[in-house]
Amino acid sequence: MCAAAAAGLAGGTVGGPELPIGAAVFAVAAVSLGYTAARETRDALRTDGFGVTRVDLGNATAVAVAAPVTYALSVRVGVGAVVASALVGLCAHLLTETYGAPAYCGSFVGMATPAADADLASVAAAGLVAAVAFVAAKRAFNGFGGKLGTTAFVGCLSVAALGGLTPGTGTVPDPAVAAGLVAAAAVAAPVTFLVSVRLGHGPVVASAVVGLVAGVVCPPLFAAGDAVAAVAFCASFAGMATPERIPGPGAMLLAGGTAGVGFVGAAPYVVGFGGKLGTIAFAACLVTAGALSLGRQVAPVGGDAVTG
Repeated sequence: MCAAAAAGLAGGTVGGPELPIGAAVFAVAAVSLGYTAARETRDALRTDGFGVTRVDLGNATAVAVAAPVTYALSVRVGVGAVVASALVGLCAHLLTETYGAPAYCGSFVGMATPAADADLASVAAAGLVAAVAFVAAKRAFNGFGGKLGTTAFVGCLSVAALGGLTPGTGTVPDPAVAAGLVAAAAVAAPVTFLVSVRLGHGPVVASAVVGLVAGVVCPPLFAAGDAVAAVAFCASFAGMATPERIPGPGAMLLAGGTAGVGFVGAAPYVVGFGGKLGTIAFAACLVTAGALSLGRQVAPVGGDAVTG
């Protein structure tokens, strides 16, 4: 997805001629993402033992059920993918906090649209795959925003590999719209973080509320309202990160802006796939966490050089 986003920014209408600074920024982002991913994978592999518990089975069921419910609400009822997913996540959390997060994960699968030739059967199949992935990844990358969406994306990709989904295509927005989308994402992520952590409502409620407000308010308010709602929802997934991963609103502003850039760059690719937005947010969180970690390691070296 990161490579797709980079290709979209390079080949789309946003940037004009490629600049060395753009290549440098992409290189830093790639190194930061790779550093964080390698470290987290190493830590997950060090964990001894893996068993499936009753809670795991409940989690898997919540993922599998939420996927077709969200799709039906989005497409059959016609409320749209963002509103449908936010409603399912919020209602699931209010009904049972234990299974709120896995149900929210399943709702991201259900954001698949007819643009990807999605129907109820293919979404249900993707939900089942995502349910297995959710349990399998229970000890990896915890606390990173976008993990749930990435799990949903795995389900959709698996069904696509078997011919059940076909990715649609889109175009990179023009520069003015792209700038607005990045700005919206940069705001949505820290707002979600503040509602989740500072106000104590938790990540699912915070993200769902931001998505619900954006999905209802933005489409009639802006010319590119659907895209604004989608990018705000995308950034809200980054805002679900814990303070241990993204330490504070300032860092979350960076994660949100990064998610916005990824959203713009990935606009031409895998259109209509559930979990795409979460995968962008997940990559943004990995990049941000990696950059912060690398910065902390480099800073003392720079300080020593200055002080002699």
